Amino acid sequence: MKILFAPIGDPSGYVSVEYLVNGKGPYNTNASFIAISQALKIDKLVVYAGLSLCDTNCNDYKCCKDSVTQKVAQKLGNEFDLLIAPNIYGTRFIQKDRKNTLYFNFIYFNSLKILEDNKPDEIYIDITHGINYMPLLATDAIRLATYTYIVENNKNGVNLTIYNSEPVTKGNQGPYAIDDIYSEKITVRQALSSILSPFLSSESKNVIKNKVFKVIRNKANSENVNTSSCNADFIYYIVNALSAGIFLYLILKKNEINSCLNVVENILGKLDFNNFAVQLNFENGKVIYDENIPIEISYIHSLLKVSNHIAQGSNKISEIRRMADNYSTSDSVKYVILNEISRIEDKKNEIPNSPTLYAKILSTNLPRICSADKRNLIAHGGFEQNVTFLWKCGDDICVSYTDGKCDCIENVEKQLG
Repeated sequence: MKILFAPIGDPSGYVSVEYLVNGKGPYNTNASFIAISQALKIDKLVVYAGLSLCDTNCNDYKCCKDSVTQKVAQKLGNEFDLLIAPNIYGTRFIQKDRKNTLYFNFIYFNSLKILEDNKPDEIYIDITHGINYMPLLATDAIRLATYTYIVENNKNGVNLTIYNSEPVTKGNQGPYAIDDIYSEKITVRQALSSILSPFLSSESKNVIKNKVFKVIRNKANSENVNTSSCNADFIYYIVNALSAGIFLYLILKKNEINSCLNVVENILGKLDFNNFAVQLNFENGKVIYDENIPIEISYIHSLLKVSNHIAQGSNKISEIRRMADNYSTSDSVKYVILNEISRIEDKKNEIPNSPTLYAKILSTNLPRICSADKRNLIAHGGFEQNVTFLWKCGDDICVSYTDGKCDCIENVEKQLG
């Protein structure tokens, strides 16, 4: 399955010329993405146009949507899926905070839905016809969606390729070369590392804590949504657990991860193209998007999406082994976890049928329950002996940070913070 995404500007000036795609052709068309689609035999073509193409006589979203659809179809036809994104343009189309974050969030959220529905092996982006910030933001948003899709589907070896054409000059029919300017074959590990990378700086943490979650809380409170389990500290517990391969924490927190995901998805859901719910204010010849959604909310959504998927395993040693094989951020992390699992399995005959502190099973002197050491927690793949409880589950071994009486999860979070 092959999908091609193409952000465009105003197509009214596009003229038919000849294109060569990776040396193949020529293809006579007024849009490079049509030539790419023909040359590569693309299965699904998605075009992102800007809402700023809206007719000046419109005074509501439906009129704008219909106006843009008609303009694009008249010039480029309709042999593709057209999604109309809330872009900014000049002083007429603006966000109330004077930023352009809705465009990024819209493309990320809708591209992810398209990828999830179609499950492609090859993903292409044509940046030829985008203008100003559009190609950059669209590319970053689609890449984030691609990384999320790859981890969600545990899909190694997905190809992502970006195309661009030589500039078309007036009066010259070409042929113009369209070449891939960037290409990579993405693994689950690469995708997961890319999803985590925006969180790995103190500056990012401050932005998320002091800016983004302020927006999340305000929006949730206005809609009476409970955010008690969804805060910046929890996000960074997840980030550090994923980075270090502390999969047991994710498993034990799967309900909270899902609840937090629902809070964030409720915000981004306003940008769903099929149920677009961003309030537009038409006043004095301007169109103002009455919404403030920072770009970082898409990053948080991506993190929670993949964490929610990974956390669906059970708290059995065999499941954590599978997670280590599939979702470790490095071989070092993977083999730390597998080594600890082997050590636990070597003690299988000594493991009771009821939850027992790992330190006690190891016959460690004076075990201190719920007193994890950060270095040991990470160095032992989450199986720190003073917070880990083990018991037999049939032929398998179950593991937790609680025995039903002593709950060490807060101590573990203290080390993950």
